[in-house]
Amino acid sequence: MFSRDRLLVAVALCVLLGLGIFLRIFPSSGYHRAGYDEFGYCVFVQQIQKAGLWNYDKVVQVYVERQYRQPDAVVPATRIAFLAPAAVIATIFHLAPFQALHATSAAAGILLLLLSTHFAWRLGGIPSMLGVTALMSCAPLQIYLSQRALIDGYFAFWALLALWLTWENLTRPRHWGWLSAYTICLTILVLTKENAAFVIFALFGLLLLNRFLSIGTLTPQLLVATVLGPALGVLLLAALVGGVWEWLEFYRMFVAKSRTNFYSILAQDGPWYRYAVDFVIISPLLVACACGRIFQLHKRDLPGLFMTVFLLLSLLAMSMVKYGISLRYAAFCDLPLAWLASSQVLALGRRIWPQRSAFGATLCFVLLAFVGLNQYQRFFVSAEVYDPTTAALVWASGMEKSPTAVKKVSNSP
Repeated sequence: MFSRDRLLVAVALCVLLGLGIFLRIFPSSGYHRAGYDEFGYCVFVQQIQKAGLWNYDKVVQVYVERQYRQPDAVVPATRIAFLAPAAVIATIFHLAPFQALHATSAAAGILLLLLSTHFAWRLGGIPSMLGVTALMSCAPLQIYLSQRALIDGYFAFWALLALWLTWENLTRPRHWGWLSAYTICLTILVLTKENAAFVIFALFGLLLLNRFLSIGTLTPQLLVATVLGPALGVLLLAALVGGVWEWLEFYRMFVAKSRTNFYSILAQDGPWYRYAVDFVIISPLLVACACGRIFQLHKRDLPGLFMTVFLLLSLLAMSMVKYGISLRYAAFCDLPLAWLASSQVLALGRRIWPQRSAFGATLCFVLLAFVGLNQYQRFFVSAEVYDPTTAALVWASGMEKSPTAVKKVSNSP
Protein backbone atom coordinates (compact mmCIF):
# COMPACT_ATOMS: atom_id res chain seq x y z
CA MET A 1 0.00 0.00 0.00
CA PHE A 2 1.02 3.58 -0.59
CA SER A 3 2.01 5.56 2.46
CA ARG A 4 0.45 8.97 3.01
CA ASP A 5 3.59 10.77 1.80
CA ARG A 6 3.84 8.67 -1.36
CA LEU A 7 0.19 9.26 -2.09
CA LEU A 8 0.65 13.03 -1.75
CA VAL A 9 3.68 12.91 -4.07
CA ALA A 10 1.75 10.88 -6.65
CA VAL A 11 -1.21 13.27 -6.54
CA ALA A 12 1.03 16.36 -6.78
CA LEU A 13 2.94 14.88 -9.71
CA CYS A 14 -0.26 13.95 -11.55
CA VAL A 15 -1.64 17.47 -11.03
CA LEU A 16 1.56 19.11 -12.30
CA LEU A 17 1.85 16.83 -15.32
CA GLY A 18 -1.83 17.21 -16.08
CA LEU A 19 -1.50 20.99 -15.95
CA GLY A 20 1.58 20.94 -18.18
CA ILE A 21 -0.02 18.66 -20.76
CA PHE A 22 -3.22 20.72 -20.78
CA LEU A 23 -1.28 23.96 -21.35
CA ARG A 24 0.52 22.35 -24.30
CA ILE A 25 -2.54 21.01 -26.10
CA PHE A 26 -5.12 23.69 -25.29
CA PRO A 27 -5.05 26.31 -28.11
CA SER A 28 -4.18 29.56 -26.36
CA SER A 29 -1.64 31.32 -28.57
CA GLY A 30 -2.66 34.82 -29.64
CA TYR A 31 -0.95 34.55 -33.03
CA HIS A 32 -3.12 32.42 -35.34
CA ARG A 33 -1.56 32.75 -38.79
CA ALA A 34 1.05 30.41 -40.21
CA GLY A 35 4.54 31.91 -40.04
CA TYR A 36 7.14 31.84 -42.78
CA ASP A 37 8.98 28.79 -41.45
CA GLU A 38 5.72 26.97 -40.74
CA PHE A 39 4.54 27.58 -44.30
CA GLY A 40 7.79 26.10 -45.62
CA TYR A 41 7.40 23.01 -43.45
CA CYS A 42 3.81 22.58 -44.68
CA VAL A 43 5.02 22.61 -48.29
CA PHE A 44 7.59 19.92 -47.55
CA VAL A 45 5.01 17.72 -45.81
CA GLN A 46 2.77 17.97 -48.87
CA GLN A 47 5.65 17.05 -51.14
CA ILE A 48 6.61 14.06 -48.97
CA GLN A 49 3.03 12.80 -49.03
CA LYS A 50 2.88 13.18 -52.80
CA ALA A 51 6.27 11.57 -53.51
CA GLY A 52 6.08 8.95 -50.76
CA LEU A 53 8.32 8.61 -47.74
CA TRP A 54 10.68 6.22 -49.54
CA ASN A 55 11.28 8.90 -52.19
CA TYR A 56 12.31 11.55 -49.66
CA ASP A 57 15.58 12.04 -51.53
CA LYS A 58 13.63 13.42 -54.50
CA VAL A 59 12.02 16.05 -52.26
CA VAL A 60 15.48 17.06 -51.03
CA GLN A 61 16.89 17.19 -54.56
CA VAL A 62 14.08 19.50 -55.71
CA TYR A 63 14.68 21.73 -52.69
CA VAL A 64 18.44 21.88 -53.27
CA GLU A 65 17.99 22.87 -56.92
CA ARG A 66 15.55 25.63 -55.99
CA GLN A 67 17.73 26.85 -53.12
CA TYR A 68 20.67 27.38 -55.47
CA ARG A 69 18.47 29.63 -57.61
CA GLN A 70 16.92 31.60 -54.76
CA PRO A 71 18.69 34.70 -53.36
CA ASP A 72 17.71 33.99 -49.72
CA ALA A 73 17.96 30.85 -47.61
CA VAL A 74 14.68 29.12 -46.76
CA VAL A 75 14.02 26.36 -44.25
CA PRO A 76 15.78 23.22 -45.53
CA ALA A 77 14.09 19.96 -46.48
CA THR A 78 17.00 18.10 -44.87
CA ARG A 79 15.31 18.32 -41.47
CA ILE A 80 14.04 14.82 -42.06
CA ALA A 81 13.57 13.74 -38.43
CA PHE A 82 10.91 16.44 -38.00
CA LEU A 83 9.28 16.44 -41.43
CA ALA A 84 9.03 12.65 -41.94
CA PRO A 85 7.07 11.97 -38.70
CA ALA A 86 4.76 14.90 -39.49
CA ALA A 87 4.11 13.48 -42.97
CA VAL A 88 3.35 10.06 -41.48
CA ILE A 89 0.95 11.60 -38.95
CA ALA A 90 -0.76 13.62 -41.71
CA THR A 91 -1.24 10.46 -43.79
CA ILE A 92 -2.44 8.18 -40.99
CA PHE A 93 -4.84 10.62 -39.33
CA HIS A 94 -5.83 12.50 -42.52
CA LEU A 95 -4.67 15.84 -41.14
CA ALA A 96 -3.72 19.01 -42.96
CA PRO A 97 0.05 19.61 -43.05
CA PHE A 98 -0.10 22.41 -40.47
CA GLN A 99 -2.17 20.27 -38.10
CA ALA A 100 0.23 17.35 -38.49
CA LEU A 101 3.23 19.56 -37.79
CA HIS A 102 1.47 21.08 -34.81
CA ALA A 103 0.63 17.61 -33.48
CA THR A 104 4.27 16.58 -33.86
CA SER A 105 5.46 19.66 -32.00
CA ALA A 106 2.86 19.26 -29.23
CA ALA A 107 3.72 15.58 -28.75
CA ALA A 108 7.41 16.51 -28.46
CA GLY A 109 6.51 19.17 -25.89
CA ILE A 110 4.66 16.61 -23.77
CA LEU A 111 7.49 14.08 -24.09
CA LEU A 112 9.98 16.78 -23.08
CA LEU A 113 7.93 17.49 -19.96
CA LEU A 114 7.89 13.79 -19.04
CA LEU A 115 11.61 13.53 -19.76
CA SER A 116 12.29 16.54 -17.52
CA THR A 117 10.37 14.86 -14.70
CA HIS A 118 12.31 11.61 -15.00
CA PHE A 119 15.66 13.36 -15.46
CA ALA A 120 15.12 15.48 -12.34
CA TRP A 121 14.17 12.39 -10.34
CA ARG A 122 17.33 10.61 -11.49
CA LEU A 123 19.45 13.60 -10.52
CA GLY A 124 17.93 14.68 -7.23
CA GLY A 125 15.05 12.50 -6.09
CA ILE A 126 11.44 13.42 -5.34
CA PRO A 127 11.80 17.08 -4.19
CA SER A 128 13.79 18.01 -7.30
CA MET A 129 11.39 16.06 -9.49
CA LEU A 130 8.36 17.97 -8.23
CA GLY A 131 10.15 21.34 -8.41
CA VAL A 132 11.44 20.88 -11.94
CA THR A 133 8.09 19.51 -13.13
CA ALA A 134 6.30 22.57 -11.74
CA LEU A 135 8.72 24.96 -13.46
CA MET A 136 8.75 23.11 -16.79
CA SER A 137 4.96 22.70 -16.82
CA CYS A 138 4.58 26.48 -16.76
CA ALA A 139 7.65 27.45 -18.81
CA PRO A 140 6.35 30.10 -21.26
CA LEU A 141 8.65 29.19 -24.16
CA GLN A 142 7.83 25.48 -23.85
CA ILE A 143 4.09 26.11 -23.82
CA TYR A 144 4.29 28.41 -26.82
CA LEU A 145 6.39 26.11 -28.99
CA SER A 146 3.90 23.31 -28.36
CA GLN A 147 1.21 25.62 -29.79
CA ARG A 148 3.00 26.10 -33.10
CA ALA A 149 4.15 24.03 -36.10
CA LEU A 150 7.78 24.97 -35.48
CA ILE A 151 10.75 22.65 -35.15
CA ASP A 152 12.38 24.22 -32.09
CA GLY A 153 10.38 22.44 -29.39
CA TYR A 154 10.85 19.13 -31.20
CA PHE A 155 14.59 19.76 -31.42
CA ALA A 156 14.70 20.67 -27.72
CA PHE A 157 13.29 17.24 -26.84
CA TRP A 158 16.04 15.38 -28.70
CA ALA A 159 18.72 17.70 -27.34
CA LEU A 160 17.64 17.06 -23.75
CA LEU A 161 17.26 13.35 -24.40
CA ALA A 162 20.89 13.36 -25.54
CA LEU A 163 21.85 15.25 -22.37
CA TRP A 164 20.06 12.71 -20.16
CA LEU A 165 21.67 9.79 -22.00
CA THR A 166 25.06 11.45 -21.51
CA TRP A 167 24.45 11.46 -17.76
CA GLU A 168 23.33 7.82 -17.80
CA ASN A 169 26.37 6.74 -19.79
CA LEU A 170 28.70 8.57 -17.44
CA THR A 171 27.11 7.07 -14.32
CA ARG A 172 26.52 3.62 -15.87
CA PRO A 173 29.65 3.10 -17.97
CA ARG A 174 29.99 0.42 -20.67
CA HIS A 175 26.28 -0.37 -20.73
CA TRP A 176 25.55 -1.27 -24.36
CA GLY A 177 21.88 -0.41 -24.08
CA TRP A 178 22.59 3.16 -22.93
CA LEU A 179 25.40 3.52 -25.48
CA SER A 180 23.14 2.38 -28.34
CA ALA A 181 20.34 4.72 -27.29
CA TYR A 182 22.84 7.59 -27.01
CA THR A 183 24.24 6.92 -30.50
CA ILE A 184 20.79 6.73 -32.09
CA CYS A 185 19.69 9.90 -30.29
CA LEU A 186 22.66 11.87 -31.61
CA THR A 187 21.95 10.60 -35.13
CA ILE A 188 18.33 11.76 -34.92
CA LEU A 189 19.47 15.08 -33.45
CA VAL A 190 21.66 15.74 -36.52
CA LEU A 191 18.78 14.75 -38.81
CA THR A 192 16.46 17.18 -37.01
CA LYS A 193 18.25 20.52 -37.31
CA GLU A 194 21.64 22.07 -38.02
CA ASN A 195 21.77 23.44 -34.45
CA ALA A 196 22.72 19.92 -33.40
CA ALA A 197 26.32 21.09 -33.86
CA PHE A 198 25.99 23.35 -30.80
CA VAL A 199 24.51 20.64 -28.61
CA ILE A 200 27.19 18.15 -29.67
CA PHE A 201 29.86 20.77 -28.99
CA ALA A 202 28.49 21.21 -25.46
CA LEU A 203 28.34 17.45 -24.89
CA PHE A 204 31.93 17.07 -26.11
CA GLY A 205 32.92 19.84 -23.74
CA LEU A 206 31.22 18.04 -20.87
CA LEU A 207 33.09 14.83 -21.65
CA LEU A 208 36.45 16.56 -22.00
CA LEU A 209 35.94 18.48 -18.76
CA ASN A 210 34.86 15.35 -16.93
CA ARG A 211 38.47 14.89 -15.84
CA PHE A 212 37.95 17.89 -13.56
CA LEU A 213 34.22 17.47 -12.90
CA SER A 214 34.47 13.75 -11.99
CA ILE A 215 30.90 12.99 -13.08
CA GLY A 216 30.95 9.24 -13.39
CA THR A 217 33.37 7.45 -15.71
CA LEU A 218 34.37 8.57 -19.19
CA THR A 219 35.01 5.48 -21.33
CA PRO A 220 36.45 5.09 -24.85
CA GLN A 221 33.13 3.56 -25.88
CA LEU A 222 31.30 6.75 -24.91
CA LEU A 223 33.71 8.90 -26.91
CA VAL A 224 33.29 6.62 -29.93
CA ALA A 225 29.49 6.84 -29.63
CA THR A 226 29.69 10.64 -29.41
CA VAL A 227 31.53 10.66 -32.74
CA LEU A 228 29.66 7.79 -34.40
CA GLY A 229 26.13 9.13 -33.83
CA PRO A 230 26.65 12.53 -35.52
CA ALA A 231 28.76 10.90 -38.26
CA LEU A 232 25.89 8.57 -39.17
CA GLY A 233 23.53 11.54 -39.33
CA VAL A 234 25.87 13.49 -41.58
CA LEU A 235 26.30 10.50 -43.91
CA LEU A 236 22.53 10.10 -44.22
CA LEU A 237 22.14 13.80 -45.01
CA ALA A 238 24.95 13.60 -47.55
CA ALA A 239 23.25 10.63 -49.21
CA LEU A 240 20.01 12.64 -49.52
CA VAL A 241 21.79 15.63 -51.03
CA GLY A 242 23.84 13.53 -53.45
CA GLY A 243 27.21 12.94 -51.79
CA VAL A 244 29.54 14.27 -49.15
CA TRP A 245 31.05 16.92 -51.42
CA GLU A 246 27.62 18.04 -52.62
CA TRP A 247 26.46 18.23 -49.00
CA LEU A 248 29.42 20.42 -48.02
CA GLU A 249 28.86 22.72 -51.00
CA PHE A 250 25.15 22.97 -50.24
CA TYR A 251 25.65 23.94 -46.61
CA ARG A 252 28.38 26.41 -47.51
CA MET A 253 25.91 28.06 -49.88
CA PHE A 254 23.07 27.81 -47.34
CA VAL A 255 25.10 29.52 -44.61
CA ALA A 256 26.24 32.27 -46.99
CA LYS A 257 22.66 33.02 -48.06
CA SER A 258 21.43 32.88 -44.47
CA ARG A 259 23.80 35.72 -43.60
CA THR A 260 22.26 37.93 -46.29
CA ASN A 261 18.66 37.25 -45.25
CA PHE A 262 16.91 40.52 -44.36
CA TYR A 263 15.07 39.12 -41.34
CA SER A 264 18.19 37.43 -39.95
CA ILE A 265 20.18 40.65 -40.21
CA LEU A 266 17.39 42.73 -38.69
CA ALA A 267 16.27 40.47 -35.84
CA GLN A 268 18.83 37.73 -35.17
CA ASP A 269 22.04 39.63 -34.50
CA GLY A 270 23.48 41.05 -31.32
CA PRO A 271 26.16 40.72 -28.64
CA TRP A 272 27.29 37.44 -27.11
CA TYR A 273 25.08 38.00 -24.06
CA ARG A 274 21.85 38.37 -26.05
CA TYR A 275 20.56 34.96 -24.93
CA ALA A 276 21.05 36.02 -21.32
CA VAL A 277 19.03 39.18 -21.96
CA ASP A 278 16.21 37.26 -23.65
CA PHE A 279 15.95 34.67 -20.89
CA VAL A 280 15.92 37.40 -18.24
CA ILE A 281 13.05 39.16 -20.01
CA ILE A 282 10.94 36.04 -20.53
CA SER A 283 11.75 34.21 -17.26
CA PRO A 284 13.20 36.77 -14.80
CA LEU A 285 12.72 34.93 -11.50
CA LEU A 286 13.81 31.60 -12.96
CA VAL A 287 17.06 33.10 -14.24
CA ALA A 288 17.64 34.91 -10.93
CA CYS A 289 17.31 31.67 -8.97
CA ALA A 290 19.46 29.77 -11.49
CA CYS A 291 22.22 32.39 -11.33
CA GLY A 292 22.09 32.30 -7.55
CA ARG A 293 22.64 28.56 -7.66
CA ILE A 294 25.52 28.83 -10.14
CA PHE A 295 27.42 31.13 -7.79
CA GLN A 296 26.96 28.66 -4.94
CA LEU A 297 28.08 25.52 -6.77
CA HIS A 298 30.61 23.27 -5.12
CA LYS A 299 32.52 20.25 -6.35
CA ARG A 300 30.17 17.77 -4.67
CA ASP A 301 27.14 19.13 -6.53
CA LEU A 302 27.65 16.94 -9.60
CA PRO A 303 24.17 17.46 -11.14
CA GLY A 304 24.53 21.23 -10.74
CA LEU A 305 27.95 21.22 -12.37
CA PHE A 306 26.67 18.98 -15.14
CA MET A 307 23.75 21.29 -15.97
CA THR A 308 25.79 24.48 -15.62
CA VAL A 309 28.62 23.38 -17.90
CA PHE A 310 26.18 22.20 -20.58
CA LEU A 311 24.15 25.42 -20.33
CA LEU A 312 27.17 27.72 -20.59
CA LEU A 313 28.90 25.78 -23.38
CA SER A 314 25.78 25.53 -25.54
CA LEU A 315 24.87 29.21 -25.13
CA LEU A 316 28.46 30.22 -25.79
CA ALA A 317 28.53 28.23 -29.02
CA MET A 318 25.18 29.57 -30.24
CA SER A 319 26.14 33.15 -29.41
CA MET A 320 29.05 33.01 -31.85
CA VAL A 321 26.78 32.63 -34.91
CA LYS A 322 26.45 35.79 -36.95
CA TYR A 323 22.81 36.65 -37.68
CA GLY A 324 21.65 33.39 -36.08
CA ILE A 325 20.67 34.25 -32.51
CA SER A 326 17.08 33.48 -31.54
CA LEU A 327 15.53 32.48 -28.23
CA ARG A 328 13.59 29.71 -29.98
CA TYR A 329 16.86 27.99 -30.83
CA ALA A 330 17.78 27.83 -27.14
CA ALA A 331 14.53 26.23 -25.95
CA PHE A 332 16.47 23.20 -24.69
CA CYS A 333 18.14 25.47 -22.11
CA ASP A 334 14.88 25.68 -20.14
CA LEU A 335 15.57 22.39 -18.36
CA PRO A 336 19.08 23.28 -17.11
CA LEU A 337 17.71 26.61 -15.91
CA ALA A 338 14.77 24.89 -14.22
CA TRP A 339 17.08 22.39 -12.52
CA LEU A 340 19.38 25.11 -11.18
CA ALA A 341 16.45 27.26 -10.05
CA SER A 342 14.82 24.28 -8.36
CA SER A 343 18.05 23.43 -6.54
CA GLN A 344 18.32 27.02 -5.32
CA VAL A 345 14.74 27.08 -4.07
CA LEU A 346 15.21 23.81 -2.17
CA ALA A 347 18.47 25.08 -0.67
CA LEU A 348 16.84 28.34 0.42
CA GLY A 349 13.95 26.43 1.91
CA ARG A 350 16.30 24.38 4.07
CA ARG A 351 18.20 27.49 5.11
CA ILE A 352 15.37 29.96 5.75
CA TRP A 353 12.66 27.59 6.98
CA PRO A 354 14.61 24.69 8.50
CA GLN A 355 11.54 23.33 10.32
CA ARG A 356 9.12 23.82 7.44
CA SER A 357 11.38 23.71 4.39
CA ALA A 358 8.88 21.76 2.28
CA PHE A 359 6.17 24.37 2.87
CA GLY A 360 8.50 27.26 2.06
CA ALA A 361 9.84 25.60 -1.08
CA THR A 362 6.30 24.83 -2.24
CA LEU A 363 5.32 28.50 -1.92
CA CYS A 364 8.38 29.50 -3.96
CA PHE A 365 7.60 26.97 -6.68
CA VAL A 366 4.00 28.16 -6.86
CA LEU A 367 5.24 31.74 -7.24
CA LEU A 368 7.71 30.79 -9.98
CA ALA A 369 5.08 28.76 -11.83
CA PHE A 370 2.58 31.63 -11.60
CA VAL A 371 5.15 34.07 -12.98
CA GLY A 372 5.85 31.66 -15.85
CA LEU A 373 2.16 31.50 -16.77
CA ASN A 374 1.86 35.27 -16.47
CA GLN A 375 4.81 35.71 -18.81
CA TYR A 376 3.24 33.35 -21.33
CA GLN A 377 -0.01 35.34 -21.14
CA ARG A 378 1.86 38.63 -21.55
CA PHE A 379 4.08 37.71 -24.49
CA PHE A 380 2.31 35.01 -26.47
CA VAL A 381 -1.38 35.63 -25.79
CA SER A 382 -1.92 39.34 -25.18
CA ALA A 383 0.99 40.66 -27.29
CA GLU A 384 0.54 37.96 -29.98
CA VAL A 385 4.30 37.51 -30.39
CA TYR A 386 5.20 34.93 -33.04
CA ASP A 387 8.99 34.97 -32.91
CA PRO A 388 10.32 35.90 -29.43
CA THR A 389 13.10 38.20 -30.63
CA THR A 390 14.60 40.71 -28.21
CA ALA A 391 12.74 43.59 -29.87
CA ALA A 392 9.39 41.79 -29.60
CA LEU A 393 10.00 40.82 -25.98
CA VAL A 394 11.05 44.36 -25.05
CA TRP A 395 7.91 45.81 -26.62
CA ALA A 396 5.59 43.21 -25.08
CA SER A 397 7.09 43.76 -21.64
CA GLY A 398 6.29 47.48 -21.83
CA MET A 399 9.84 48.78 -22.18
CA GLU A 400 9.27 49.87 -25.80
CA LYS A 401 6.37 52.20 -26.63
CA SER A 402 6.55 52.03 -30.46
CA PRO A 403 4.96 48.66 -31.19
CA THR A 404 4.16 48.99 -34.89
CA ALA A 405 7.60 48.42 -36.40
CA VAL A 406 8.71 45.97 -33.74
CA LYS A 407 5.59 43.86 -34.00
CA LYS A 408 5.81 43.83 -37.79
CA VAL A 409 9.38 42.51 -37.58
CA SER A 410 8.64 39.95 -34.86
CA ASN A 411 5.77 38.41 -36.81
CA SER A 412 7.49 38.29 -40.19
CA PRO A 413 9.08 34.75 -40.26
